[in-house]
Amino acid sequence: MENNIMENTRYKILLIEDDQLDQMAFKRFVENNAIPYDCTISGSVSQAKQVLNSDQFDIIITDHSLGDGTALEILEAAKNTPVIVVTGAGDEETAVKAWKAGAYDYLVKDLGQNYLKAIPITVENAIRHNMVEKKLQLLSGAVMSTDDSIYITDMQGKIVYVNKAFCKTYGYKEEEIVGQNGNLLWIGKHQSRNTRSVFQTKAVGSGWEVGFYHRRKDDSVFPVSLSRSNIKGTNGRDVAIVGVARDITERILREDELRTESLKFKEKNQLQNEMAILVTETLQKLLEDGNIETAKKVAGDYLDIAKIDTDKMELNKQKFNFTSLASQAVEAFLPFAAEKNIDLKKLTPDSELVVNADYDRMAQVLINLLSRAIKISPVNGHVGVRVKDAGNELTAEIQDEGQPLERNEIHNIINCPDLIKEQFPAGQEDLILGLRIAKEFIEMHGGHIWAESSESKQNIFCFTVPKSGVRQEDNMQVSSADAI
Repeated sequence: MENNIMENTRYKILLIEDDQLDQMAFKRFVENNAIPYDCTISGSVSQAKQVLNSDQFDIIITDHSLGDGTALEILEAAKNTPVIVVTGAGDEETAVKAWKAGAYDYLVKDLGQNYLKAIPITVENAIRHNMVEKKLQLLSGAVMSTDDSIYITDMQGKIVYVNKAFCKTYGYKEEEIVGQNGNLLWIGKHQSRNTRSVFQTKAVGSGWEVGFYHRRKDDSVFPVSLSRSNIKGTNGRDVAIVGVARDITERILREDELRTESLKFKEKNQLQNEMAILVTETLQKLLEDGNIETAKKVAGDYLDIAKIDTDKMELNKQKFNFTSLASQAVEAFLPFAAEKNIDLKKLTPDSELVVNADYDRMAQVLINLLSRAIKISPVNGHVGVRVKDAGNELTAEIQDEGQPLERNEIHNIINCPDLIKEQFPAGQEDLILGLRIAKEFIEMHGGHIWAESSESKQNIFCFTVPKSGVRQEDNMQVSSADAI
């Protein structure tokens, strides 16, 4: 009997029938065949609507013609519950209307009530069909709303389905890509070893994953993480292939940035370690020689660099006349230059050139550069300081007659401890970190520092400092700053 189909499942049934004899026949059929139905019976459309508003059912069985309406009204109120329509005076037109309105099936009553025998299998099929539809709706909703690009091809490679994310990522409209061969997505317009196994990228967790390059409609190429699986039919054979592609452009960029930052960090740590060793050796030698003041300066410079490297150095900006600062620096170093009979001059007229900068740090830059210039220049040499207005910034130049330098050699002198040792031999230890300090302070202000060699065999250390929003009228009203 039909009841063995549903021996382990009980269904809640709403029977809508205005004929009491048909109601009794339905209940008797269910009881006699021990069909696992929990039945609720309504005799009209209005009563059925009240029941549907307060309860949920697995299936509705309704007569087509009811005293206060028809089954079409029940179909509107049923929402997502499957409905089977039965009628005693049905015709083909009525059946078509019922199906169009959403009925799962349409049964015709007969005088012998044999239609009741079709009820159990029809109910079972309707409920199963409804469950499959709900699963498909959930699956379709999930597929269409995911950020990953999903496409399905048949076994010949023809695309039969794409989701919204695919259209957005690849630039195709659904009607443009469906029916096309999936090879269209590969950079060589075909799948080959060269176009598929393109690169490796770090996967989440441990291990690596293989990445691929795909092509958009506009011919632009982008990296994807791709997974593919076969869909099997009821006979166990493969019937389609589903591909899930994720655009990993941003992830690749982040990985590249992390690798670059990691390399910079390693290089910076190596430089700091080498610099620390050099400073330690220098301090030890200075202390052994009793050169306490020079040791203090080297230690102070190194501590300043440590603060800069850990972002603990802050600038205290104020408006001041940089030309005046340069004049004070030259004046302070005149006695030091006189010891070697060096001609130290400021090669700039006394004019006001206002900047918004850290006065003490700019003074330290000039001190370090002038100290170096005088120490490496020969006896009876010449050292000059020039400050020039360059629009939104100023340019300062310190000229010396030391060993000629190439234009960009300053970078190596500042950052390579071995070259530092060559540049600053015994007796010039206080200059070891001077250029590095000058470079860091200038770059903290947004400026640049470089070295040039003139035709007269002179080295010229140049640096720029942005005026940082100083107005033209500020050059007319300058507050005096403390002398060095």
